[in-house]
Amino acid sequence: MSHATWNRALALTTLLLTASAAHAQPTAPVESAEAPPADATDAPTESEGSEATTDEAAPPAEVGTTAPAEAAESDEDADAARIPEGEEVQMGPHAIGNDRVRFTPGSGLDLRSDDGAFRLQTRVRGQFLYGLTDESGSIQHQLTARRVRIAFSGNFFGEANRFKLELAISPSDDGIRDNIASSTPRNTPLLDLYFEFRQIRDFNIRVGQYKLPSNRQRVISSGDLQMVDRALMNSEFTLDRDLAIDARSGDFLGLGLLRYAAGVSVGRGRDSTGFEDFDFHYFARVEVLPFGMFDDYEESDFERAATPRLSIGAMYSFQHNAIGLNRQTSNMPADGGTTNYHLFIADAIFKYAGFSAQWELAIRTGSRNPGDAVDDMGVPLPVTDPRNGLGTMLQAGYLLPGRRIEFSGRYGAIRHLGIGGASSIPDESELGVGFSYYVAQHPFKVQLDYFRLWAGPGTLDDGANQFRIQLQGSI
Repeated sequence: MSHATWNRALALTTLLLTASAAHAQPTAPVESAEAPPADATDAPTESEGSEATTDEAAPPAEVGTTAPAEAAESDEDADAARIPEGEEVQMGPHAIGNDRVRFTPGSGLDLRSDDGAFRLQTRVRGQFLYGLTDESGSIQHQLTARRVRIAFSGNFFGEANRFKLELAISPSDDGIRDNIASSTPRNTPLLDLYFEFRQIRDFNIRVGQYKLPSNRQRVISSGDLQMVDRALMNSEFTLDRDLAIDARSGDFLGLGLLRYAAGVSVGRGRDSTGFEDFDFHYFARVEVLPFGMFDDYEESDFERAATPRLSIGAMYSFQHNAIGLNRQTSNMPADGGTTNYHLFIADAIFKYAGFSAQWELAIRTGSRNPGDAVDDMGVPLPVTDPRNGLGTMLQAGYLLPGRRIEFSGRYGAIRHLGIGGASSIPDESELGVGFSYYVAQHPFKVQLDYFRLWAGPGTLDDGANQFRIQLQGSI
C-alpha cells in the first residue's frame, strides 16, 4: 500500500472517531464550560427556581428524556394492573436452600422450595424374582425383573396441591410374559398419574389414573409387602387402576379415627383412552381406626410399639355393563356381552409389638348381559356365566425383637357362589410360609416363601408346590 493511501486511511479513521465522540457527548451550554461560583452549588430557592425557568431555556436533553421515561413507566403500571395479584411472584423462581434437599430411604430424593410452595420426591425401585413351581413332577422355573418402578410425587403451587406420577418399565409390568419377540406389550408404562387437592380437610379431591380404594392389600404398595407377593384373592377381586375422580379424607372430622373415599370411575381400567357410553363404575370405602392413626398401609410392624393398633375397612362398588367379567377389562366373556356386578369387601389389619395380622373378605355377585358373538360357522357362542364368588385371606407375621428377621404365614381361598345361577370362577386355595431379612426395612430386603397351591376345598394332594425368592432395592 502506498504512503498516500496510508495517509488517507489514517485521516478517515480520525474523522470517524471524532464524529463518534461528538455524537456520544452532546455539546454543553457555554456557561457550564467554566467552574460555577462557590455559592452556585447550593440549592436554589423557590423564587430562584421560577426565575431560572423564565429567563433561561431548559436544556433540550431534559425535555427529550423525561417525557418518554414517564410514558414507559405509565405503560408498565397499566400492564401490572392487568396481571392478577401475586402472579409474578407465583411464576417466578422459588429458591431451594441447602437445608431443603435431603434423601430418605424408601422415599428417595426430596427437594423443597424455601416457601413450601413446591416439592418433588423421586424414587426408583426394583425387584428381582426367582420362582420355581413343581406340579405333578413337572418343574418350571423363572428369573425375572418382577417390578421396576420410577416414581415422582410432591406438591405444586402450594402444599395443598399434591401429585403423583409412577411409571412401570419391567417386562412383566408391561404385560410381556416371555420375551419381546414372542409377546408384545399389553400396557403403557403409565401406572399412576393423579392430582389431589387438600384445601378442605374433610373433602379432598383426587382425579387421574390410580388404584381405586378396594381391598387393603391391593392398595398397599408392592414394595411394602410382608411376603413375596399378594394373596391369591387379589387377582380375582381387586378393582385395580382406573381413570377416576373421588372425594376423600385421611382424617375425617379431625378425630384421628376415620377415613373415607367415594367416587366414580370410567370403568375401563388402566390405559383407557375413552368410552362410548355412560356406564360408569361407582365405589365407596370407609375406615375406622379405634386406637388412632398409624401406618396401616404398610405390612409388617417395624415400629414394634407396645400399644395395640387396629384399622378396619369396608368397601362397596357397582358397575353397570362392565366389559370384563371380574373387573374393568379382565376376563372378557367369549359371547361379547357385558356384566352388571356388585362387589363387597371387608378387611382389617392389627399391629402390636412386632406382631402383625391382617384379614380380607370379598364377595361379588352379578348378572350377564349376553352378547351376539358367533363362531366361524355363524352359530352364537354360549353365554359365559358371571364370576360370582368370594375370596378370603388371613396373614400374620412376627418381627423378632432387636433383629431384622421376620417369619410369616398365609392362608387364602377363592370359592364360586351360585347366587342367581352358575358361576365361572374356579375354586382355588393357597397355604404358605415366608421368611424376610430386612437389610433396611422394606427399601432393601430379601424375601422368600413357599406355598402349596391346590384347586377347590379338597385335599392338598392334588396341587402344586411353589418356591419364590425376591430381592428388592429402593433408592
